Amino acid sequence: MDASEYFFIVVRWVHAIAAVAWVGGSIFFAIVIRPINRSHPEMMAKLMVPLSSLYRDLVDLSIIALIVSGLILTVNRFTDERATATYGIVLGIKILIALFMFYLVWGLRRSGYQPRPGSWHERISWVLGYNALAALGVGVFLIVEFLRSLHESSIRFGI
Repeated sequence: MDASEYFFIVVRWVHAIAAVAWVGGSIFFAIVIRPINRSHPEMMAKLMVPLSSLYRDLVDLSIIALIVSGLILTVNRFTDERATATYGIVLGIKILIALFMFYLVWGLRRSGYQPRPGSWHERISWVLGYNALAALGVGVFLIVEFLRSLHESSIRFGI
């Protein structure tokens, strides 16, 4: 292996770790932290500020790592002669979902994400809130496996 192959191993690793940290953190926050906060708000009041701050830092760092490593990996894949239109379309869908996730994060932060009880926003928050980030993230992991399969097929069959 030459230096560029080692470089791309590190870039793929950074991309995967950032995705796992963000999606895993979102799942933990949605399934563990938020329900505890709802059922025991007085107990969690002091804890939520540092937890939210640390989670925000994790998400910010993950997004930066995902964007930088994603750009490098995208250019690498599209400069490969085995890149197919199908691969490009599926990758485009993955990128659009990721961009929507970035938009959701920044939108939720800007709004403070505290829907009023009984509001339309509260009723659909499971679709557009932090739960959506976790669900979309899991979906992106599925798309990644499909992309990996497409890439391996192009190598195996010389497409």
